[in-house]
Amino acid sequence: MEKVIIEAKIRPENESVKKIRKEGKIPAIVYGKETKTMPVEIKVKDIEKTVSSLKEGTLLITLKLIDKENAEEKTVIIQEVQRDPVTDNIIHADFKQVSLKEKSIFKVPVLTKGIPEGVKLGGVLEHIMREIPVRCLPDNLPPKFELDITSLKISQDIKLKDIKVPEGIEIMEDPGKVVLTVIAPHKEEEVKPEEAAITAPTEPELIRKERVKEEGEGEAEGKGETKKEVKAEKESKTEKDKK
Repeated sequence: MEKVIIEAKIRPENESVKKIRKEGKIPAIVYGKETKTMPVEIKVKDIEKTVSSLKEGTLLITLKLIDKENAEEKTVIIQEVQRDPVTDNIIHADFKQVSLKEKSIFKVPVLTKGIPEGVKLGGVLEHIMREIPVRCLPDNLPPKFELDITSLKISQDIKLKDIKVPEGIEIMEDPGKVVLTVIAPHKEEEVKPEEAAITAPTEPELIRKERVKEEGEGEAEGKGETKKEVKAEKESKTEKDKK
């Protein structure tokens, strides 16, 4: 298991974060079962380099804690990093101290090797688990699980029980859980004529309302004209009777 060494200076809790970042460092926290929680500061280049290395697997870190003239070392892992939402730069980190004598739970990344046969035929490789939780002593911690997926056909998968793990390592998940699989390509369904008729676009509601309104107004106007004609006839008849 590869180990990385990082220097961390213990800092006062009231120290300005702005000042720390101006000096090319970031604030961080160290905590764990065998240590009290303490604020520290570390160089940005050290944490960036270490986080970049995590893409290749889990790392145990030897954190050199410097407090004035005193120094001590703790074995830690990076528990979490926070990034600036605009620049994506790391602005804070959490280190969790682990005991070298006790088993702990770690998350080991899943990496793949090769191109599945199913993918070459149009299938799609789907990652279900990108990390696998394991329980072991720090010295037994594997940096990664690298899976050869070249023989995977469409609809085939790799489950946790298919992964060979070194002695002393316990996987903390259901053995039947799927890690990755090759799924069939999505096919566009043909639309049947009767379905097309059902789903054909209908006249917009607004246009229908306008047409109904126009027809109603036309009827009203027609009725209005009929009333006027009747009234005119009555008036004409009255005039004749008077004569």
